Amino acid sequence: MSEQEKIDLKDKITKGLKQSYDNLLRRKAALGQDMVFADENGQPRIVPAREALAEYEKTSTLR
Repeated sequence: MSEQEKIDLKDKITKGLKQSYDNLLRRKAALGQDMVFADENGQPRIVPAREALAEYEKTSTLR
């Protein structure tokens, strides 16, 4: 596998993961569910998916 093929594969995987996360946030927000994240100490933090989606849309480079 050439270096360019490796780069292309990495880019494809990264884009797929971002799209999957985007879909998850949108689906959970539409259903009124929560997301669970880990804070800086590794403790679970529950956030409404609508808030998480709004924050994600502010910082997302997917679009």
